[in-house]
Amino acid sequence: MSEWYKDWFDSEEYSDVYAHRDETDAENLLKLIRKYFEFDIGTKILDAACGSGRFSNYFAKEGFDVTSFDLSFPLLRIANNSSKEDRLNVKYFRSDIRHLPLKGSFDLVLNMFTSFGYFTTDKENFSFIHSANSLLKNDGIFILDYLNKQYVTNNLIPYSQKDIKGKSIIEERKIDKNRVEKKITIKSHEIEKIFNESVLMYSGEEIIKGFNSCGLNEYKVFGDYLGNSFDNVKSSRLVIFFKK
Repeated sequence: MSEWYKDWFDSEEYSDVYAHRDETDAENLLKLIRKYFEFDIGTKILDAACGSGRFSNYFAKEGFDVTSFDLSFPLLRIANNSSKEDRLNVKYFRSDIRHLPLKGSFDLVLNMFTSFGYFTTDKENFSFIHSANSLLKNDGIFILDYLNKQYVTNNLIPYSQKDIKGKSIIEERKIDKNRVEKKITIKSHEIEKIFNESVLMYSGEEIIKGFNSCGLNEYKVFGDYLGNSFDNVKSSRLVIFFKK
């Protein structure tokens, strides 16, 4: 299960399971960013682990200069096709987040939708944060959207089932050795496929300490994209703006 993300994110079923995601999150996030920072048209943005490009393409529509990467070929294909359909110029490329072959200077780095904590060690999980620090301009911003460990612990739903596009999707969740584990079983006719998700859970304090050690300091902490205050018990998300 150590590289669960390769099988899961490369599957056609992944997009089915998360098909309900749209541009709303990106729109709300940009409004929140503009509340605190003045980014001009052409501002350079790096979207790390961009997935199907929900944030990348929306920010490009708003006039930003966006570079994005992900490990999944299928998700990059979706992102790139959407970009072309809207006549956007997002620069997509494939990369493992731990070994980023990129040089440049960015005003803003995004790491959204819990694309953090996939790996076994702190060194691996925070390796991109070190890279991002070197890629950010002075006073550049890093935005992390991550789960809230306490909320997940208190509100974990062990079992759920839903039907999408004629497929039965069963999700079984548990916490094991400080990781939130999800088993996804997808049944269609006589075919059954099983995938996994596994994310190491960091507290907000651990996240901030780790980012500080990489040269990034917390600027604002929110409980969602709307800018509501973070509550360790009530907030389902942990959204942190870091500043170099």
